[in-house]
Amino acid sequence: MASKILIVDPLTLLGRELARCIEASPDIAVEVDYRHTSDDDEHQIAELGAEPALVPPLDDPDDTGGAGIVIVTSDTETERTGQLENLLIRHPEITVLDLSRMRRLIELTAPAVPSTIHSQDRLHLRVAHPSLVATSEIVSALRLLEPVRGAVAAVDPVSTFGRDALETLVHQAGRRMQGGDPDDSIDGHILAFNQVVVDADELQLEAAELLPEMPLAVTRTLSGCFHGHVAHISLELAEPVDDYELREAFESTGALILGEAPMGLELVPDRDQVLLGQPQISADRRMVSLTAMVDGLRIGGAVTAVEILRSMTVH
Repeated sequence: MASKILIVDPLTLLGRELARCIEASPDIAVEVDYRHTSDDDEHQIAELGAEPALVPPLDDPDDTGGAGIVIVTSDTETERTGQLENLLIRHPEITVLDLSRMRRLIELTAPAVPSTIHSQDRLHLRVAHPSLVATSEIVSALRLLEPVRGAVAAVDPVSTFGRDALETLVHQAGRRMQGGDPDDSIDGHILAFNQVVVDADELQLEAAELLPEMPLAVTRTLSGCFHGHVAHISLELAEPVDDYELREAFESTGALILGEAPMGLELVPDRDQVLLGQPQISADRRMVSLTAMVDGLRIGGAVTAVEILRSMTVH
């Protein structure tokens, strides 16, 4: 593990979560440095970890501060995002882990979860989408039951778009309750009291890269919830399964927790596991359908990033 990590945009929701996770994992790095990509030319000042920290702007793609690992936790694209893009292009030798999932960086990174690190031949990675991290954990738990194909319906909350989007959601809701049309959008959408089906091509490609031996059909919906990712997952198995085999498979891993209905998204904040509703099995006992809920700031976010970093030490 490199002795220094550079976190880009540590004051976002993801950045603060990552800083807490790294502080709780002293084996990850000796030193942490920071840069921001906001339009503000001034240094940002924040309490990150146990003490105040200065966060200068990223004005030079070569300005990595000597870090061997760069972690991106941005939530919006700015003019300085170009500096970040150039950093990835100019420095293929530096390990980059992108949590932001910004469209501008998608083609420069490959999706990853901890279990795929040993098969990666690229240093520029992005943490897989929370729904696909959950799916990967489920597929891994069921590997002895031989899942052969499936479908994932990802439902993403407003927090996906950062802290400002949460404030916009409140304003949208206020306007709609007054009978008016909201003035501001969230990634071009009105999400207050609403769900919007959006293009899932990027998520479909990511699923194919992440689980190449498991054909998945993927859809994506944006919801008006503040926080918490939901994934409706269906998997076909090679052979019929009984309830005992299925429960035993899920309970054999600490990454999954079987819950009992009714379950609400209020159960997922700060949880480091995938919360599963009780699975349903088709009449022929070969199709398993279940609902997964995760805290996307942690699963598919900061906790997954730390696990990826830890996996790199044995790569």
